[in-house]
Amino acid sequence: MDSITYQMKRDHFIRNQRPYRIVEPGDLLAAGENVYKIGGYEVQVTPGVASEIDEFIGVRRDQAAAVQDTFGSDGVRNLRNYLAMSNSVQKAGKLALSADPQRLMVTGATRLKKEAIPADSFFDFLDFFMDKNDYEPEQFYLPDEGHGGIFVKLKPLAPQYHEITSGEDFMTNGLWFRWNLGEVQAGNYFMRMVCSNGAMAESERKIAKVNSLDENIIRSLLTLPKNQGFMEHNYNQLTSNARMAMNTAASLAEVRKVAKLLRRYGVDDQTIDDMAPFQQLSDYYSSAGYDMKVYPANQAMSDMTMWELFNRITWFASHSPEWSEEDNRRSGLMIDSVKLLSQPRDIKKYINVF
Repeated sequence: MDSITYQMKRDHFIRNQRPYRIVEPGDLLAAGENVYKIGGYEVQVTPGVASEIDEFIGVRRDQAAAVQDTFGSDGVRNLRNYLAMSNSVQKAGKLALSADPQRLMVTGATRLKKEAIPADSFFDFLDFFMDKNDYEPEQFYLPDEGHGGIFVKLKPLAPQYHEITSGEDFMTNGLWFRWNLGEVQAGNYFMRMVCSNGAMAESERKIAKVNSLDENIIRSLLTLPKNQGFMEHNYNQLTSNARMAMNTAASLAEVRKVAKLLRRYGVDDQTIDDMAPFQQLSDYYSSAGYDMKVYPANQAMSDMTMWELFNRITWFASHSPEWSEEDNRRSGLMIDSVKLLSQPRDIKKYINVF
């Protein structure tokens, strides 16, 4: 991504950021199903926001259902208002509610631990961070809703490289930032140099999480690239998982898990069968006399290593012509592939000293 594209997307989001209002529990007076009185006005909220508000004021789903059965809708409304006022006295925190002016509806709710972090403040920090530490935008994903979910990957102008094994080189000092109104997270990712096997691999481990952007916090975040301990820990974790996967056969259960993962991302059945042929492998076992309805799939060895299966996912996430270059599913599938790699293997190959 070039800087002009990044700036255009950034400015577009800031211009179109949805208005939000910070409320406390006592400000949320239930007026009906998915309707609240806030600041003297009755407003409609989405079912998802209604669930967030219930969690915020302390209404459990089973509790609301029991009161509904006994006392009806009026009873549930009274329960919500009682708990909202009770939690207001106990200082239960704040919630940022964002609205869609076109639909005249509250569409987002973000829990605040400290204060709201406006999008323009986040981007001001990010621009300062890139200038100070010699990074540039690599990828930029925007949310469908205007209240949070920005995800930005930054590429170092001075990359650092490490080799896991022969032919498997990774750039290890990539960074990412994720923003919503209540929080900024930071972490690092690894760029694979062999693009035929897939490009991106994001570490699950975050290296920072903050709930405000005051001067001291900004100063601390600016030093992240100098804190090699976090990045080395993440890289060592990736190395260990990768080497285990290279020496471990994928089980049928793990192949099935990949097939389900791809199906969640909307991949067509034929592509899934080519990448993670669970049914074909099961048929092989059945023809050999194993009843796969009884025999544990996590004890049946497939015809590929876990590393080969991982490479198939990362290749698809990086190169599939079915998705556009800006499709968020590319990053999402890559993240999930690394999560899969980090899980304990079903079948392990041990050295036999005898």
